[in-house]
Amino acid sequence: MSGWFKGFFDKLYYETYRPFESEERNKAEAEFIANALDLPMGSRLLDLGCGYGRHAVYLAKKGFKVTCFDLSDYLLNIARKRVKEFGVSDSVEIIKGDMRKLRFREEFDGVYMFYTTFGYFSDEDNEKVLEGVSRALRSEGKFLLDVWNPVSIAFRAYIYRGKIDTWYEAGNYVILESTTYDFNDGYVKSKRKFLAKDTYELVAERKFSVRLYMPWELRKLLHNHGLKPIKFLGDYNGNEFGVRKPRMIIIAIKE
Repeated sequence: MSGWFKGFFDKLYYETYRPFESEERNKAEAEFIANALDLPMGSRLLDLGCGYGRHAVYLAKKGFKVTCFDLSDYLLNIARKRVKEFGVSDSVEIIKGDMRKLRFREEFDGVYMFYTTFGYFSDEDNEKVLEGVSRALRSEGKFLLDVWNPVSIAFRAYIYRGKIDTWYEAGNYVILESTTYDFNDGYVKSKRKFLAKDTYELVAERKFSVRLYMPWELRKLLHNHGLKPIKFLGDYNGNEFGVRKPRMIIIAIKE
């Protein structure tokens, strides 16, 4: 399933995720990012895996200078339109690239990777991402890493004997999803079937896999690249991380 991310974040992705991402939600999450990073207005931020810039435009409105970085042409084109619509062209830069090959050097006061945009690769390549993040940050710069709660995922996988089947509606589709968690390598692997809502005909099938690192694993990986975790949060309300929380959000500082 390697390389799945190259074609995953396209029109179909946007049409099935966007209905759940209201502007109210986007703005509230951008507020959370700003509060969690706790950096002065005017600071330079790197939105790594920015998608269509759903948070970047609000952070720019607040006074931050944001660089949006993503691999998806489709989502970046939408991001460019949003930047114009929100009137923040002077505060937002958009760059297409592979997050494993970041070339920035001490350019940012903060970096954020939001809504599980980390863990798409092999362990070696995931470390390259963290190495690039560390290099991109200035001294005392902060890094916000937001992923699924791996402890909760592992527990649910144990309860359901390693496999969870669900369905839901999004956009004009009914989506059938089969998800497994591999206790041997730590990867969540998912297969989705997209059915047209009106006819139930199969429109497309997609797969993805994400490496979920346990808290102690991520702590070690971050330390390996000069990033010291200072907070573990469990949701976008700023509550502490715990087994029952939906997210694992780490705030780290570059030493």
